[in-house]
Amino acid sequence: MEHRVELLLQPEEEHKLAQRSEHKADHKSENDEPHLTLQLKKHYETEAEVLGLLVDLETRYRQYYDLYQCEMQAQKILIERIWLLTQRYLILISSEQSCRYPEVYTLSTEEAIVNEYEEKLEVVRASNNTLKNSLLEVNQHCKKFYAAYERLDKSRETPFLMGDSHHRSIKYHKIMAVDIFNYLYALVLKLKCYMHQLDPVNLESVEEYRELLQNESLMEEFDEYLKVHFVYCQCLQPSPTCPILKLKCSHQNLVNLKYVSRM
Repeated sequence: MEHRVELLLQPEEEHKLAQRSEHKADHKSENDEPHLTLQLKKHYETEAEVLGLLVDLETRYRQYYDLYQCEMQAQKILIERIWLLTQRYLILISSEQSCRYPEVYTLSTEEAIVNEYEEKLEVVRASNNTLKNSLLEVNQHCKKFYAAYERLDKSRETPFLMGDSHHRSIKYHKIMAVDIFNYLYALVLKLKCYMHQLDPVNLESVEEYRELLQNESLMEEFDEYLKVHFVYCQCLQPSPTCPILKLKCSHQNLVNLKYVSRM
């Protein structure tokens, strides 16, 4: 018969043994990359943070661009109706001068035109506000990216800072991020400026806004700049979604407006 002898450790000895094991584990983790100094390790951690913020910013800019295109499509539909309402309103107010009893049939018609005009204009205003607020939200993430970029040690000659055969330098992408925001913000301000000039008795202001929408929706160069050049690495991009899934644009909701089929 075999006799097994089990050694029972005292609580103090068990605690010392556990501390010794933890110390060995900590010492091993610290020596996983013995060639890195603390300063260099911290720098690489900052580079990883900057890269993560950059990839996130790339995604947010593309999502905003999708929103912008959607809103432009909605505003094109609206401005065509506003243009037609403006023409009808000008004809109506000009015909009152030659009518003997204009109040008999023009008051309700004029009210209908003005109500629908105001409704469409309010939707255009809300669309521009959505574009502005969404862009300012993206800018908050830009500021986080800029702040992390400033913490980088620019004296280090790492591939992330200098660039390599497959990647541009992080400074190049930082400049592009600034340029993209300035470009998009200028577009939004221009839309708001032209919108404030819209008036039911000024057909020229409507035609100018319609022309602006037509020009600003043709952004082939910016599309390539955003989706091709402002990409640090294609391998870091999210997997493409199913092409069957379509963007839910706000212009699909225009049929719910009260005065769409009024006249």
